[in-house]
Amino acid sequence: MESPRTELLEIYKLHAELADRVSQRREAANRLHIGLLSGLGLFVGLFAEFGIAESRTGDVFLAAGILGGMISFSWWVVIRSYRQLNTGKFKVLDELEDRLAFPFFRREWEILGAGDQPGRYWKLTTVEAFLPIMCGILSAILIIISLIAVS
Repeated sequence: MESPRTELLEIYKLHAELADRVSQRREAANRLHIGLLSGLGLFVGLFAEFGIAESRTGDVFLAAGILGGMISFSWWVVIRSYRQLNTGKFKVLDELEDRLAFPFFRREWEILGAGDQPGRYWKLTTVEAFLPIMCGILSAILIIISLIAVS
């Protein structure tokens, strides 16, 4: 029979592994959204270069801008959701560390200034969330261009 300390350590290791898997899934979601937006950008670029009917350019740009905005918003929501999930997982790890010999993650977080000191560490999700916002802005610009082209 395992000692309570050994069992606690196994639970801690399992939970740390689950937190890492969340980060891996977040990375896969980022790749999906980047791929979708890159494909949309490629389509718009090719259409702008080789578009057949000039009268349809505004419609295509409008549709691409709306779709790009939707993808960007979806991406931002996914990043936010994964951040919330990881926050919960690290709170549980923090509670488990109260019962272990060394609070590894808590100490690491202290060294990094708890993410409140950009000179030491920028929270990854803060940096990540900037990308879909930029893509959303580009989509809004595409919508504006399409509306100007129509008038």
